[in-house]
Amino acid sequence: MEYKKIKNILKIILVLNWLVAFAKIFIGLSTGTLSIFSDGLHSLFDGVTNIIGWLGIKLAEKPADKSHPYGHQKYEAVASLGVLFFLTIVAYEVSKSIIDKLFHPNVIHVDWLVIGVLAVCLIIDAFVARYEYKKGVELKSIILRADASHTKSHYITTGAVILGVILIKLGLPSIIDPIIAVFVVGFIVRLGYTIFQETSGILSDKALVKEEAIRQIIEGFETIKSCRDIRTRGDERHIFLDFCVTFSGDLRLAQAHGICDQLEEKIKTVIPEIQDITIHIEPH
Repeated sequence: MEYKKIKNILKIILVLNWLVAFAKIFIGLSTGTLSIFSDGLHSLFDGVTNIIGWLGIKLAEKPADKSHPYGHQKYEAVASLGVLFFLTIVAYEVSKSIIDKLFHPNVIHVDWLVIGVLAVCLIIDAFVARYEYKKGVELKSIILRADASHTKSHYITTGAVILGVILIKLGLPSIIDPIIAVFVVGFIVRLGYTIFQETSGILSDKALVKEEAIRQIIEGFETIKSCRDIRTRGDERHIFLDFCVTFSGDLRLAQAHGICDQLEEKIKTVIPEIQDITIHIEPH
């Protein structure tokens, strides 16, 4: 059910992102303003990443099978890397345009109507980012949070573009346009690094729960003598846990198994994100 909710959210965000993108690109092309055009591309690729995210969720929601006995959840993280890939392309293309504009500046004509349209775009960006990030936290979705962070960058980039346009309108030279565009690229690069950090943690099986939190639950069972090799992996919605416990040598296997069943229920109650537990039993 959560995957269905995530896909529906991505569809809504796609429409809003492309509405903003086409408005910015049209203004950028008609006025020759590079910073507006580059920010429009940024918004356009927001929509592309929504599609990538939707496809990633479509794959991630597939149940476990013989080929993928642990499920397909990591496809969501793979989709987040797709977001990073397209961000890199945007940063590269805009950087080339910046270099060209620095050596071949052009005259920019912008009216207050353009500034008003950009202000409306900024408001839409703010709503989209806030809504998507809130849902990402609520549904524990890495793709929604990554995409929301992308949109959040418009708080600064679109705001900077509006500032640049106003400064040009007030008489500053057009060279301010590519300078503002450099600022936009800088935030795209920074955002890409943040997405890489989060997704690489999932794909490299980074520990998701502190070992001490698991150990405290295990040590609450007096019949368990010790525990070791506590490991977690997965994502925030579906965590895999495995560890080793030791029992007294004279305890029957059936009794030890029953205690482990109780231990699994206790762990899942305290930390519901842990959904798959493997316990190895050894004599003390």
